[in-house]
Amino acid sequence: MTTTTVLARNYKLGRAYQADGWYSFINDESYTDEQRDALMDALMDAQVEELDSLLPEGCHWVPRLGEIHGPITATLGGIDLDEALKAASDAVAERFEQIEADTLGNQ
Repeated sequence: MTTTTVLARNYKLGRAYQADGWYSFINDESYTDEQRDALMDALMDAQVEELDSLLPEGCHWVPRLGEIHGPITATLGGIDLDEALKAASDAVAERFEQIEADTLGNQ
């Protein structure tokens, strides 16, 4: 088993901070609270996938902890986390209609 470590930790990596942004993004009175929560969860999941794809191999974002974890040999050198988070959220926003349909299609 590979030993891992915390490569980054800050409030912008936290679920509460990111969820607030997604709730603002989907601020639409037509959603029920349950739909809004389900959609926010789906958007967060997609954002995690997008950010993980921008990180070095073996590294992953853990929003619940506000951290990026990875092997002890990994480094985030050269990665601007603010830019990477923005790129990840922009990619998710571009797919919003599909994520919405997949999440709320049966509701």
